[in-house]
Amino acid sequence: MPADALEAGMPRTLMTRRAVLCVAVVLAALGAAGAPVPGQGAGRYANPQLLIETDEGARMLGAPGVRVVDVRSGMMGGVAYRVGHVPGAVHLDAGELDDPAANAEGFPIRPEAAAALFGRLGVDRDTTVVAYDDGGSVLAARLFFVLEYYGHERVRVLNGGFGKWRREGRPLESAAPTITPSRFEPRPRRDLVATAAEVRASLGKPEACVIDARSPAEFTARDQGSARGGHIPGAANVEWTSTMNADGTFKDPDALRAVFEAAGLRPERTAMVYCQSGMRSSQDYLALRLLGVRVRNYDGSWMEWGSTPALPVEK
Repeated sequence: MPADALEAGMPRTLMTRRAVLCVAVVLAALGAAGAPVPGQGAGRYANPQLLIETDEGARMLGAPGVRVVDVRSGMMGGVAYRVGHVPGAVHLDAGELDDPAANAEGFPIRPEAAAALFGRLGVDRDTTVVAYDDGGSVLAARLFFVLEYYGHERVRVLNGGFGKWRREGRPLESAAPTITPSRFEPRPRRDLVATAAEVRASLGKPEACVIDARSPAEFTARDQGSARGGHIPGAANVEWTSTMNADGTFKDPDALRAVFEAAGLRPERTAMVYCQSGMRSSQDYLALRLLGVRVRNYDGSWMEWGSTPALPVEK
């Protein structure tokens, strides 16, 4: 599924590209930081607890304190949810996880919106959220990023997502659960989001590494995607799909590290990731968090940068 279609399916700007069918469902409970992470090479993720495998997720279905959320974007999201979802899943449209106006101020969504959204889903400080989707973890990663920004530490992503779950013949259901609302208290971590001004100020500085999660065609302006085509000066292109294996699981730590090192990232540098609207960059954000790298999401992304004449562009 093309990455631009994933972002186009989000109703943040009512873009007219085709709708997307993606699933992000919360499945399991925190507490297995020591669980094995298949596919790891000689190294190990710095933060392996951010992922959960399908077998562990299956064992935790119905466990107390677990919220299962099915995130699908576009016109078909609700239809797909009614056809079948992971048992206990509640539906959430991915468009609720982004707000362009809030992005410009350093928020993925506004604090009051986060409180209402996650409270409605029954998420409080003690709730474990483990996300998965059907699009290479990009929407699961977005849910991870927004929750982490608002101080929720009990967030994990199902490695391999809904596709792996379904291929393994694991259970599905069509009934929607009854959710008791909770009180979610947003605790913003401003350091996890970069604004356009902060990205511009970092250009050319050795301590920062700007990473573009879009496709090579977007990066080189063959696919313009905004008022201007190209990329942020000095940025390196690490397309979000390059973080994954063919089966949709994350690459092992050594392979993942090599991907970002080829883009110029070093342990002493802070990564600033962006894409078109902050969705695909959430995938790179999660990959870098797995590696323990300091990372900030430029959430305004190319939608803001490419539309602002005063900001420099490189092709």
